[in-house]
Amino acid sequence: MKSTILNFALILLFNVSFAQNNPTHFKSDIDFGNGTVFSTFLDVTIGQDQFVITSPKNADVRVMGGKAKLGRILGKSPKKGIIITIKGQQKKDSLFGETKIPMVGKLKFKGIVKNTTLSGEFLNGDGISIGTLHGVNSSEDKISYQNLYPLLMKTVQENIYAKAALQNKDWQKFEKQIKALCNDAHDDIELYLGFNILAQKLPFTHLTLAILQEAAGDENAPGIQKSVVFEEKNSTTAYLQVKNFSTSGTELEEILPKIVANPAYKNLIIDLRNNGGGGISPAFALAKYVTTEDLEVGYFLTNKLSYSGYQPELFKTLPELQPKGTKEFGDELRRSPGVKLIFKKPANPVFTGNLYVLENGRTGSTCEPIVYLLKNRKKATIIGERSYGGMLAASPFTVSGKYMLMVPIADFYTYDGIRLDKVGVEPDIAVKSDDALNKALEIINSGKK
Repeated sequence: MKSTILNFALILLFNVSFAQNNPTHFKSDIDFGNGTVFSTFLDVTIGQDQFVITSPKNADVRVMGGKAKLGRILGKSPKKGIIITIKGQQKKDSLFGETKIPMVGKLKFKGIVKNTTLSGEFLNGDGISIGTLHGVNSSEDKISYQNLYPLLMKTVQENIYAKAALQNKDWQKFEKQIKALCNDAHDDIELYLGFNILAQKLPFTHLTLAILQEAAGDENAPGIQKSVVFEEKNSTTAYLQVKNFSTSGTELEEILPKIVANPAYKNLIIDLRNNGGGGISPAFALAKYVTTEDLEVGYFLTNKLSYSGYQPELFKTLPELQPKGTKEFGDELRRSPGVKLIFKKPANPVFTGNLYVLENGRTGSTCEPIVYLLKNRKKATIIGERSYGGMLAASPFTVSGKYMLMVPIADFYTYDGIRLDKVGVEPDIAVKSDDALNKALEIINSGKK
């Protein structure tokens, strides 16, 4: 009898141990909507009513190489190099837990696991589903990206704004790193993170890998969240936060005329902190209410124009740019030598009071020529931190299937010959980003312009 009880206990212990240490393996898709689907591999371990779901180990090594070990020591890399870890409770077939996904943040998870399938959804802090998970039992543990590498390089080489941008040691090093990444990466997450981290070290911006099954939308498409926030800071001061220049055009056209029409507003604060840019059309929507004359902004130049450095006489021959959507603008740049950007004197009433523009290290792209122009023409006081320094025109190219590259197809020089890419715009008054608004209000309240 004792022998039977002992055998039963050993069997039970073995089964529990097996459940905890022998995870079920699933080839999975994480879908964040709008065509963004990352393929990965997830191991599900269940034991004692607890579960752990993990993506492949040592991802940090495949993404960062030898530097990953130092990152682990400094606590900057995830434990065991696992990018996604979902932990929580199991109730029958149901799973309830939490996770933190790079570039998305902390999320709640609820799902169901069975012998051959894993499914679930990711919820934000408000309980709203922002993504789904679907996996099937598989012995596969690596996606092959070797055939993708030459296609990526060819796409850049054929469309980059200038061939000279690739004729340097930085690009040669990048090519080798991406080839190694395409050989070593196990899933879309590693490929995506690796490519975009490595691209940040290039001497130009706007080269990014996207994993997208649908074409990117135009800035005129309706958005769920507001892109523009208006507040009255005091009886004479209007505050306008512009979160992006992608979906803000319609809102700017609605709000700015009301500000201009109110004679009480002697001051206007335009907050471009954390505005990463976007399209040309919303930029014109802002400019037409703060410019009182024709203002030459700068020049977008493509690989169809033979130039070396700033050549104003050549650049002035380029056709004048008219307000248009992102796709139309990209299509024009793909087929032309370039365009000249001019904010024309508007026919509508404009704001003529004191203008203050707030910027920080995440103010980029379309914002930067506007900030530079307003600063240099003394149309506004710029407050905050130096802008990001990411001013090139990029366009999407489908490389293969859902793998898409944003490639910088046009260089940019300001009207007086300055390249803002990798440089940025210095403020008139340098303060920390969090203090920029208070500084503007302090200046206004003191009566000093």
